[in-house]
Amino acid sequence: MKYQTGDRILLLSSKEEGTVVDIINDNMVMIEVKGTSFPVYLDQIDFPYFHRFTQQKLVKEKPRQIPGDEIKVDRKKYEVFKTDKGMFMSVLPVYQMDGYDETVKLMKFHLFNDTPHAMRFYFQIWLNNQMDLEIKNEIQPYNHFYLADLIFESLNDNPRFEFTFFLKEPQPKLAPSVKKTWKIKPKQMFMQLQELRSKEEATLTYPLFEKYPEKEAEPTPPPASASAPAGKKAAPIKTVGSGNFASLLSKIQLQPETSLEPKHEVDLHIEVLEKNWKGLSNIAILAIQLNAFQRYLELAISHHQHSMIVIHGVGKGKLRDEIHNILKQTPEVNTFVNQYHGKYGYGATEITFK
Repeated sequence: MKYQTGDRILLLSSKEEGTVVDIINDNMVMIEVKGTSFPVYLDQIDFPYFHRFTQQKLVKEKPRQIPGDEIKVDRKKYEVFKTDKGMFMSVLPVYQMDGYDETVKLMKFHLFNDTPHAMRFYFQIWLNNQMDLEIKNEIQPYNHFYLADLIFESLNDNPRFEFTFFLKEPQPKLAPSVKKTWKIKPKQMFMQLQELRSKEEATLTYPLFEKYPEKEAEPTPPPASASAPAGKKAAPIKTVGSGNFASLLSKIQLQPETSLEPKHEVDLHIEVLEKNWKGLSNIAILAIQLNAFQRYLELAISHHQHSMIVIHGVGKGKLRDEIHNILKQTPEVNTFVNQYHGKYGYGATEITFK
């Protein structure tokens, strides 16, 4: 017998390939082609190898050349260069159903650094002329930083945001610090949120400064003859130099900066992060916990950690949900899971990185 069960064959009438599945007799076999089985005579089939060989082109045709293809493109000319658009703050409203309509429940604030400078910043939220929240941290170039949540009803408390920015690596031609104040006007904010909803957009954006300012030139002291009467020495002119700026910086930074080290296990309980936490509002506590989480998350990514465990506790699940929302928007995160653990119960989330 020329063929055996399992042989690949070619159906001569249609040039389709199939497989011998059964031997009927000396003149016929059962073949299967594209899932269909049927009997054929031996003179209706052949081995496919000669057909395959003859169908292959020994010399491949050269691809058709379009005029201009011979010119080599300098890819460096088309690299995307990051621009210096300044520092921005964005407001993301969070809605809730109120009967048949959606109303704003709270507002999430993020800081966007669209400059080539790494900066340290000091941030405060004031409500009714009393400080409600204080943050000291740093933000990397072309990156964003979560600041805080503000309940929508807090618009009636005359909210005021205070910013002070410092260059992480001071430059002689740039100002040592930048101060910005942003006051929320309730009526204007309400109208902007209504317009945002009508346009079906997600966030409001407010510029804090377009470009980091240059250092101001120190005033030239007047001549001694013009500044003091004869026989008296001119009083020294007080200028804000590097020494005075250092004292100002020490007053603003309530505690010395400490460099954080990456951790495999990060505990976000407020008593671990902040000694004087009693008396803080729930929003202030949540902001401190999320800022600590985001900083350790960035450290883990920059140090190429394989995994990290975040202890957030059980509670009402607000901190856990906010952490999971951040992880969903972080492309370096591979997986994260909050399941029962013998050590943490349901109060921890395990993260693995790509």
